[in-house]
Amino acid sequence: MPKFSKNYVMNIRYANLLIIECLILLSLSALLSPALSQDKLVIELDKPSHIKMPIVIPDFIASEPSSVSGRDLASVIRNDLTMTGLFQVVEPQSGLPVGDKPDFESWSATGAQVAIIGRFQSRGNDMQIDLRCYDVALKRLEVGKKYTGQISDHRRMVHMFGDRVMEKLTGTPGCFTTKIAFVAEGGAKEIYSMDYDGFNTYQVTNNRSINMSPEWEPNGKGLIFTSYMHRNPDLWLMNLASLQSIPISARPGINASGRYSPDGGLIALSLSFKGSPNIFIINTQGQIINRLTEGRGNDISPSWAPDGGQIAYVSDQAGTPQIYIRPSGGGRAKRLTLNGNYNTDPDWAPKGDLIAFTSRIEGKFQVCTMKTDGSDLKVLTNQGSNQDPAWSPDGRMLTFVSNRDGKKRIYIMDSRGQLQVPVSRIAGKAPAWSRHSR
Repeated sequence: MPKFSKNYVMNIRYANLLIIECLILLSLSALLSPALSQDKLVIELDKPSHIKMPIVIPDFIASEPSSVSGRDLASVIRNDLTMTGLFQVVEPQSGLPVGDKPDFESWSATGAQVAIIGRFQSRGNDMQIDLRCYDVALKRLEVGKKYTGQISDHRRMVHMFGDRVMEKLTGTPGCFTTKIAFVAEGGAKEIYSMDYDGFNTYQVTNNRSINMSPEWEPNGKGLIFTSYMHRNPDLWLMNLASLQSIPISARPGINASGRYSPDGGLIALSLSFKGSPNIFIINTQGQIINRLTEGRGNDISPSWAPDGGQIAYVSDQAGTPQIYIRPSGGGRAKRLTLNGNYNTDPDWAPKGDLIAFTSRIEGKFQVCTMKTDGSDLKVLTNQGSNQDPAWSPDGRMLTFVSNRDGKKRIYIMDSRGQLQVPVSRIAGKAPAWSRHSR
């Protein structure tokens, strides 16, 4: 057996100890790096089972007495962030101070990763709100903004900050300043508009006729809708600034379910002037560009893919209403829904990965989603009868109609269906979510 010097043996032992220490440090670094080496506060949206981010939002602080309370202002953004399904609002622990200055120690005690604080003042009809969003672990300001406007605009100002927070944390702006149009139930079927959360509802049409299927212009300046104003279901465009309506398509028979292409240059709709309703594509002046479907089946409810390359629609060509997709330039159709005998109301998600739709399940309508090849069916609702889904422009929420509380009302829910709340103050149907902030 070879003999080694005493110094050689000691050097080997020392090297082994160094290797062990390095391995321990590497293991600790791997465990602690998410918290200690984090340099960007981000919500990972692609994880199938994400954990909601804890956030603390104390009541905003008034610099002087105001007709609007700090609790009411804070509740606006609390509701905004909660409805996305990405955040868990945590309450400050009892006895912990609250205020308008960073208090990272108290926030950390609640388990919050993010904190939003606000200070505001109002004079006469004017209001200024100073809002800030902090990364609690890094004790760093992430977003700060001051807004000035009328007191009546206080909700909009807070919504605007919520949009910026969502953009900072997810890379995509929020949709809290968007609006939802819908058709009122009962009496004349007039079209109404409201903020996404149900506030600031106002009547858009006043023609005392039957109005259906509203759709926002991509720029938010107008609405197209089908109306019986001239005793025929014609497609109209209303300018929201002037409230003047002009006919877009008034062909004999049905001119229904108009839907803008992503760039706003074309409209897909259902026309029956040649017999059974089929899907056509027209320009914004009403001239026919392309006939997408033919045959004796009834083809309705087109919905464009976000890239404009395909259109989903409903056809009963197989005997019952089912959802199909077809290239928008023409080509072979593919049936997507193979389960159930009644599937309608397709709406393509903004990211292009999902289609929301209505399916009749055990005698009741439910809102579902599927991938664009028809796979991965998910049923999002189970209370009452639910239909007419429409995606928010950021793809984080859906609006839909439900009768679960005894009358048809407009609801919103997060994209997973975990949180579902009514938002319309009046009964309604056929909701349409605007694509951009108003």
